Amino acid sequence: MSKHKIRINNTELDNLVSNLRGEIGENIFSWTLMHNLKVQARHLQTDDIAHDAKNYELNILYTLIDKLEEEIIARLSELAEKKIGRLTFYFVQEKLCLFKKDIDEFMKYVHSNRFHEKRNYNISHKQLPEKWTGHKNIIIPYRRIVKGIVLAIRLMKKIDKVVLGPSAPFLWREIRKRRYVPFAPAKVAYMLLPYLRLSEKERFKIAFLEEKENENTWVEMKTTIDGSAATVRACKKWGIVRWRNSTVALSRYPIVEIKSLKTKQCKLDHNDGEELSKESKCKE
Repeated sequence: MSKHKIRINNTELDNLVSNLRGEIGENIFSWTLMHNLKVQARHLQTDDIAHDAKNYELNILYTLIDKLEEEIIARLSELAEKKIGRLTFYFVQEKLCLFKKDIDEFMKYVHSNRFHEKRNYNISHKQLPEKWTGHKNIIIPYRRIVKGIVLAIRLMKKIDKVVLGPSAPFLWREIRKRRYVPFAPAKVAYMLLPYLRLSEKERFKIAFLEEKENENTWVEMKTTIDGSAATVRACKKWGIVRWRNSTVALSRYPIVEIKSLKTKQCKLDHNDGEELSKESKCKE
């Protein structure tokens, strides 16, 4: 077995996907910062170029914008490299044996728009020409940088759909709501995406979709109902319980144990006495 195959086999899928998602999260966070700085810079700009050149605050904004832009270009360039053992889409492709077409298209976009070339000449892993005339100043339009980020996000969502299952779109929508909320480091928020708290309605939908895809998510659990021993079916992962004609969702999940169910009071003792949703229906 080759060295690469051993590395692919030994690398835990969750470790690879979570850290890759964190890398995408860093790009998203850098873009939101850069976008905000661009807005601030536009407010400070005037029609007098000489005056703007002496504006210290404006020049600081320009410098920060350039730094963030270079960081995004470098990260996208590295994500598009054909390497094993690095945080690249190619590594995921080899691990899952999926997404070859999508990843090839992403890599082609990054290389054709000179992301890799700019990184090597202007940002990091710098190549030094033999003469001054050999130096390059590569300009990548802002819209192409944004498109690169969008392509990376879409690709990451497809990977999560396979790894996380039907919950992936709901979790990505949830983290998008927090895009402009600072979290340091930014990658941690995205690495913890599978553990975001979702609404009861969303969890009902996910449980239904997982059941439709024949995922083994429902188990039988022993409990007491109105003081009598009973067995309910529970989706422990999403905190949903079924009994007779009722389906109820807990405000906390995953489920560890269900101590007792009271149909009249519509309460379920879950660890520390969890109350069911008021919208849930309980029937005797």
